[in-house]
Amino acid sequence: MTEELETRYQQALHPVFGEQFRILHDSDDFVTVVLDGDAEDFFFTLYGSDHVRLYWCNECFIFDKGRNDLVSSDTYGEIVYEGDIETETLPDMIVGLVLRLKDRTFAGKEETIKGKIPSGYDDVKDYVVLAATDDPAEAPYRLGNILIRYCLRR
Repeated sequence: MTEELETRYQQALHPVFGEQFRILHDSDDFVTVVLDGDAEDFFFTLYGSDHVRLYWCNECFIFDKGRNDLVSSDTYGEIVYEGDIETETLPDMIVGLVLRLKDRTFAGKEETIKGKIPSGYDDVKDYVVLAATDDPAEAPYRLGNILIRYCLRR
């Protein structure tokens, strides 16, 4: 993990999350960025520069350059980004999604199967994720095959 990548996330997210933000060096292979302090219900783990797993309200978003090597047991119940992963643009994608999920709670998801990965061992899906908020009039947010729609928090 490069310090440059950690610095990029810190510069983008620490001003938004303040003291809740922290970086944990779990091992030489991965780093966890915690966004909600001790609650640890909103965080992401960096597995190198081209694989991120973002956890929010017990949901997991997978961004992996090696997507076609994953099988259904790796992705079952998860939200898998199906677009191209580029080392240079992945941090901006993650920051954008994090900012769209901040201060919102999970209210549901819908999955639509669109096909199979080349090996045939997993499905390609489109996702609609419902995020509860106090301002449901906010425009939906699309990131490739993932659409975030907002609904009124109850």
